[in-house]
Amino acid sequence: MLSVLLHSLSKYLWLRTLLLALICSSIGSGLTFVMVFGELARLDAAPSSFAVAFILSTSPGFIGTIVGKYLLQRMETKYCLMIGELLGAVGLGIPWFGIENNAASVLQCAGIASSLAAGLTIPAINHYTKSKLEEEDIGAGALIDTFVFSCHVLFGIGIGAIIYEKISSETFLLLNLASYFFAIVVISLLPIINKQPSQQNIIEDLPRNLSTRQISSLYLLPALAMVGSPAMSLLPTLVGNENKGDTILYLLFSRGLGQLMGPFLVNEERYKSQSSSFIIVCMIVFIVCYLLVPISPNLIVSLAFVFIAHIFSNIIYSMGWYNILTNFRNEHVAAASASSYKRQIVIGAVASILSGVLADRIGSGMALLVCSITGLVLSSLLIITIRTKL
Repeated sequence: MLSVLLHSLSKYLWLRTLLLALICSSIGSGLTFVMVFGELARLDAAPSSFAVAFILSTSPGFIGTIVGKYLLQRMETKYCLMIGELLGAVGLGIPWFGIENNAASVLQCAGIASSLAAGLTIPAINHYTKSKLEEEDIGAGALIDTFVFSCHVLFGIGIGAIIYEKISSETFLLLNLASYFFAIVVISLLPIINKQPSQQNIIEDLPRNLSTRQISSLYLLPALAMVGSPAMSLLPTLVGNENKGDTILYLLFSRGLGQLMGPFLVNEERYKSQSSSFIIVCMIVFIVCYLLVPISPNLIVSLAFVFIAHIFSNIIYSMGWYNILTNFRNEHVAAASASSYKRQIVIGAVASILSGVLADRIGSGMALLVCSITGLVLSSLLIITIRTKL
């Protein structure tokens, strides 16, 4: 899939422009993420606190997708993207207030605005790429979210880890603010989809009668959330180390590197002919790697397991977006993206809450075992049940 993305980047100026804007703002938010989780680690927050922070950094996206779809039906796509970036910029007031008042409860809410912004922009991004990409290049659209999020971790969190405690918290927030406004300027340069000013985007709700293949496309990402959310929310608590703040950043960096590599290691034919067994095997490898993290002999081995785990999880993740882009028509892509994303958020939130509560009572390792195995069984049954009808 790497060749597909590189070919599309060389072919489409608008795609290079869009990626530049999204990467810039994601790097800025990565810097703030470092600051927030570093502060939570410094305050020696309980495992459930990290789970709550994870939930609040994803769950508001549910509302964001509803608003995003509403706006997309009433204005040009690139203006929806600009509103999302502006919302992220305004939301920086939350971590600023939390740090100024040394309030862990406020810091847990730091990701609310960025989550709302992400939910708002996902239908717009998928609608825009589906409308602008030619059929043979549609695979590149499935990699946009993966690529952008990986830059968030690799560069935002990576740079943040290096300069953490070397610059003030206010400087972190100013850098993020600058990244949002730069992204808005770049997005303003994107070409519009509709040439006529009076013409609105053709955005329709999903039809009542979906094909089995379309239903399967909608449920792949929620199935992954069922398996992956417990591990993702408990990741900062799985490795014991004296320098807890640095350990968390190393784990997150390793996660981002695996997320970036995964989709590029699979060719496009695998995306087209994906099988239930392949998807379930990827989920099993993900869980096994995470279960080995708490019992690893040292940090290096733990980082390697996290890296491998997210190679396999993001293969499934990019497959989910590929299915949505290829199995739905232009006018339905935004609604399909919002529908799948909302299911993913709800399932992820429930799984994260349960894993966080269990972790406080029986420990992170046992909570991960119980929640991940349960998620694997349920998601495997869901995938097999739907795909046997294809």
